[in-house]
Amino acid sequence: MNVIEIIEHYKEVSLLEQLRHLKFEKQNDQHVVTLVDSNQNEIIKGYGKTAIEAVNDLHSTLL
Repeated sequence: MNVIEIIEHYKEVSLLEQLRHLKFEKQNDQHVVTLVDSNQNEIIKGYGKTAIEAVNDLHSTLL
């Protein structure tokens, strides 16, 4: 990663961490985003090469 890629990565992580009912994980080389309720029960998951792709996958599954 070059400096610009590192900065963009941390901007993305900082923004995503503000989403309260989404749990972010990295399993192997894949990002996993899980929708959780207020008790941290897992409801549905999305997968992708990046956290954003995983959020989009989760969202498209809900639609």
